[in-house]
Amino acid sequence: MTTERYNLYTYIHKGIRFELAHLLRDAGNLDFADREAATRLVQRLRASLQLMNEHAVHEDEFVDPLLQAIAPQLARRVAATHQVLESQEHEVLELCNTAPGNREAGYKLYLALTRYAATQFGHMAEEETEIIEALWQGFTHDEITAAENALVASIEPPKAATYFTWMVPGMNEPEREVFLGAMHKGAPAEAVAFVEELARAAREARLVAA
Repeated sequence: MTTERYNLYTYIHKGIRFELAHLLRDAGNLDFADREAATRLVQRLRASLQLMNEHAVHEDEFVDPLLQAIAPQLARRVAATHQVLESQEHEVLELCNTAPGNREAGYKLYLALTRYAATQFGHMAEEETEIIEALWQGFTHDEITAAENALVASIEPPKAATYFTWMVPGMNEPEREVFLGAMHKGAPAEAVAFVEELARAAREARLVAA
């Protein structure tokens, strides 16, 4: 796989992995008999899965037409996996209704989340390798970034802010510098300041953990 061209999947997928890994860790560590703590986790889980679902919808709307034009079989595979993910999301969300205060239901929720995560992790890896390679072969950098820019512009600012809280700590430092450099070229000042603060906090957290 070539790595010289810009991969539109990298930053958002690192963010989703960051959030999903933390959700898995927290669900595994939680005693669901603690109703208050379990309710907090369930609320976060519902909100995060909603944004992950919307990410897939955004891909379907803005990236899928490109893939359909050059690799319809790959496009069908992506669409099928998105359907599987949506079904697994529904399973998780259904279990969220009964998990707080119930250890047995909480464990079922944890296992359902594990199944969802396994599908999601594999799917994102495929997009960052086989799918992006097809897009690189079929389209110019400007054509791909035009689709990405349209996707980003469609996201409401509060939701974009939440994605940033996943993405920035999920990146490594060179990636943060590139990401911030791109934001400085056209993003609103308040968005730049927000991401700069997230980057500062991520650096400090890494120093503390070292």
